[in-house]
Amino acid sequence: MDVSAVLALGAALSWTMAALFSHRPATAFGSLHFNRLRMIAALVIMGTMLVLSGRPWQIPVEFWGSILLSSLTGIVLGDFLLFATMRRMGPRRTNVLFATNAVFAALLGWVILGEGIGPMTLLAVLCGFTGVVLAVIYGKRRDMAHQWEVIKPPLWIGVGLGLLAAVCQAFGVIFIRPVMAAGVDPVAATLARVGVAAAVFWLTFPFDPNRRTLPLLPSRDLVLLTSLNGLFGLGVGAALLLAALETGSVATVTILSSTSPVLILPFIWARTGLPPAAGAWFGAVLVVVCTALLVL
Repeated sequence: MDVSAVLALGAALSWTMAALFSHRPATAFGSLHFNRLRMIAALVIMGTMLVLSGRPWQIPVEFWGSILLSSLTGIVLGDFLLFATMRRMGPRRTNVLFATNAVFAALLGWVILGEGIGPMTLLAVLCGFTGVVLAVIYGKRRDMAHQWEVIKPPLWIGVGLGLLAAVCQAFGVIFIRPVMAAGVDPVAATLARVGVAAAVFWLTFPFDPNRRTLPLLPSRDLVLLTSLNGLFGLGVGAALLLAALETGSVATVTILSSTSPVLILPFIWARTGLPPAAGAWFGAVLVVVCTALLVL
């Protein structure tokens, strides 16, 4: 079994956990301030991991340009647009829009990096993407009423934001791929990307009129949710993704790491007490087929 595929699936599971903690604080703070707080949490977590593990901190100078571009596109723009989408459409619908980053990344990897897309990989990408779409679109039962299903009109704004977030995430992956292929430590690279993004987000704080009359730090429960999101989303999840990109192709890694909308179905079942609709499970089967085609 390809180790990069296991790492990519681990990233998807980690991002599934992050999604469970993100909706409430993202709605309460707004996309900008939520990202500011989660960046700080992620920096503390990743810095602690580097110190305790004794991993190398050094990143060669020639890679910083790629890291800067990857951070600005994949984290600054990508995460800002992602959580702006989540505030308007909820995590379930946001996930299906964001899952399109796998298609964009595969195409960009072919055009920019020259990574070939064979018939089996193309079939796997189509199966996986179709499965993710079905799992999210049909993941809600008609008798299920939850705040995650509320859409803030107009619909086209939310859809546009989600697709832009996916494109930005795809460019972030493309920019960082050569860095990881050169053997840069994934935890150190993650810390560098998050550090750049944190600096950008906090530089916007004096110009954010929505925060001038509000406390800098929220309640303790929201701090906990934000920290957990930073741990799983920007910390563990991002590090696993970069580790997968050391040896895996962009197409394979991105489609496997985009399966979080399927992985979240059992958590939705556990929280609501109602099993997802049949279409969601059919989508999950397609994702399993995709995983088998790419991994075995």
